[in-house]
Amino acid sequence: MENFYLEVSEELFSILDKIKKSHDDDVTLVVPRGLSALRSIINLRILKEEAISSGKDLSIVTGDTLIKKLAQQAGLRILDREIREKKDDWPEQLKEGGEIRPQVKAEPEIKKRRIISDIVKPSEVKEKEIEPEKIPEREEVIKEEPIIEEESEPSFVKAPKTRPSFKFFTKKRLITSGIIVCLIVLIFISIFVLPRAQVSINPKKEAIRFETEITANKNINSINFADSSIPAQIFQLETEDSKKFPTTGEKDIEEKAKGTIVVYNQYSSSDQALVKTTRFLSEQGKLFRLIETTVIPGATIEEGEILPSSKEVEVVADEPGEAYNIGLSEFTIPGFEGTPKYTSFYGKSIEPMTGGAKGRMRVATQEDIEGALEIVSLELRNKVQEQFNKKIPDELKLLKETQSLEVVDSSSSLKADEPGKDFVVTVKVKARGLAFKEEDILNLVEKNIGDKISKNKVLLPSTIKVSYLDTELNLDEGKANFSCQIKAESAWRVDESQIKNNLAGKGEIEVRKYLSSLSEIEGAKVIFWPFWVKKIPKNKDKIKIIIDTEL
Repeated sequence: MENFYLEVSEELFSILDKIKKSHDDDVTLVVPRGLSALRSIINLRILKEEAISSGKDLSIVTGDTLIKKLAQQAGLRILDREIREKKDDWPEQLKEGGEIRPQVKAEPEIKKRRIISDIVKPSEVKEKEIEPEKIPEREEVIKEEPIIEEESEPSFVKAPKTRPSFKFFTKKRLITSGIIVCLIVLIFISIFVLPRAQVSINPKKEAIRFETEITANKNINSINFADSSIPAQIFQLETEDSKKFPTTGEKDIEEKAKGTIVVYNQYSSSDQALVKTTRFLSEQGKLFRLIETTVIPGATIEEGEILPSSKEVEVVADEPGEAYNIGLSEFTIPGFEGTPKYTSFYGKSIEPMTGGAKGRMRVATQEDIEGALEIVSLELRNKVQEQFNKKIPDELKLLKETQSLEVVDSSSSLKADEPGKDFVVTVKVKARGLAFKEEDILNLVEKNIGDKISKNKVLLPSTIKVSYLDTELNLDEGKANFSCQIKAESAWRVDESQIKNNLAGKGEIEVRKYLSSLSEIEGAKVIFWPFWVKKIPKNKDKIKIIIDTEL
């Protein structure tokens, strides 16, 4: 027989290890009071099963009342045995009743520690169940309530002289029968219908890291797994904006006013040539001259009536100065004066004459124009960028590297050193981009990962993360090449059907042992329902397996 003296802080696994490593088939555990590891009926049953599987005859010696009761319920043998040792060497928790005995003066000569086999031969040691009076412990006072016998109600009715008729279906019997049937139905439901078990399994996981090259191409309509290509779409947006700015320069200048007039021919159906510097006189008496030689087309004659023809021409003031900055006016051609053409050829301005100046005046500098263009360009680029992003459908992904934003046209109403209090700049911005479905990327990645992991593992799509690197964009061809850095996780495959077969009908301890023996499982959680159920139902349809990678 081999005895093991346990510590108060002893763990269950340490106790199991002692039993396994024992070289003796007869093992006795000396258990101190308050050993929490053995204050559980489940742990004591595990202890018993381990002893049986190891071929050990296990006994327990303890002064802990609770451990005694639980051990007896678990079917373990309790011994009432004094294992005598030198008192000064006993651990504090092993002294009888868990109490500290007064010290006894040591014998003058040193004696070796003795065990049971030094006093009595192993075959002479008798085992018997623990008798309460031999293990001192606190007495528990249990108050017994007096049993009050219910007095039957005295009967004051005289027995009938004649024999009563027997009725089988009495009201009392019907009620009793109904109650019994309901109880049977409830018991049947609670045993065979209600019990269910849910097993949540967290499989072991493994990290995956790799890089792959992918091409987004507007010229294909579906994923090409062979060359890692996905379909893409080109989007485009062009917007123009204008803004007025004040001039900041000053200069002594002499500028002539300019403008545009419409010249009418109501004289004949023949064309009329007007040479450069042809004079036009306004209603205000201001003289303007034709800037370039032009031809006024002939009038149209319908039913004998002449319909005048017309043509727009540019004119410039004969002299510099602000006096020629006139509003809308009609013009005559002094060169035709005294001829029938004088009244048949005339002009009308379609806009005021502007630009006439003389003396020191405000002018637009080159810095004014460049600064204004830069401001409008920046504001318009931001505006177009926002509008362009809203134009992309939600299911498509547009990378910053797969889009372009450029100013395609810009102009100013004044050139450098031209007079004027303010000027207007106009900018046109064009945005282009290549977008694709990220779902196509994930499908392509899943296919690539599927070829890289073993068959006993499965990819967890929710863990895939894609980073886009080294993008090369060619919008004219509608292509974008980029490297994708992939991060993901795979999980070990779990055979749900096999687990259901092996768990059906098993108790809590057996379930724990079985699930802990599966190498592909990281952790598991078992829920029995209703609360009184302690075993997995035998009906596999009542067992629910949940593969939860977030446990």
